Amino acid sequence: MKDYYLEGEEKFGFFTTSFYNRVAWRLLKKLYSFALDEMKDMEPSSILDIGAGPGKLSLMVSQKFPHAEFFAIDPSLNMVKAEQKNFEKAGIKASCKPGSSRDIPFDNKFDLIYTTLSFHHWQDRDSNIKYILSKLADNGTFLIIEFMQEYYKSSMSLHGKHSISKKYAESLNFDGYEREINTSGEFISLKFKKVS
Repeated sequence: MKDYYLEGEEKFGFFTTSFYNRVAWRLLKKLYSFALDEMKDMEPSSILDIGAGPGKLSLMVSQKFPHAEFFAIDPSLNMVKAEQKNFEKAGIKASCKPGSSRDIPFDNKFDLIYTTLSFHHWQDRDSNIKYILSKLADNGTFLIIEFMQEYYKSSMSLHGKHSISKKYAESLNFDGYEREINTSGEFISLKFKKVS
C-alpha cells in the first residue's frame, strides 16, 4: 500500500480513526455548521473532500447537494474504510479512495474542492494548493476550513496547534484566482475561485 504521508505529518491509524468516527465529530458540530454555511451559495455538480476522515462532514455535504457527484480522499486507509462504511450505511453513493493534497487519484475536474482541519497538517502548502487549483473546473471553488490561531490565547493549546493564522491566510495569493477570507468566532475559511 502506498504511503500518502510525508515525514512530519500526523498519521491516523485504527485508534485515532475510531475516535474521530465515534467521538470527535460530535465536538466539531459548530465547525461543520460553519463549513456548510460557507457553501450556501454554491451549486456544484462534482465535489471532492480532501482529508475527509471518517466522512461525517462528507455525508452532510453530500446531503446538502444530493444531485452532485461526490468524491473523497484521505491518506489514512483506516479513515477511507470508515468513510466508505458511513456512506454505505446512509445509502449515499460516493467514491472514496486513499489520496492526499498532492496526490488526487481521480482524473475529474471539480466544481467544489474542500478540506476541513487538514490544511494545517500539510508540509508544502503552496505547491499543494497550486496542484489542487489545477483540478478545479471552470468557475470552480477551493474551500479551506480551519480553526483560527488568533482566537486562542496560546498557539500551543490543542486548537492553537491545529489552526492557521488570519495573517498567514492573507499571504496566500495565486494568479488567476480570487481569494476570499471569512471568519466567525474561532473559525476561518479561505475560498479560491477560478476567474474565467
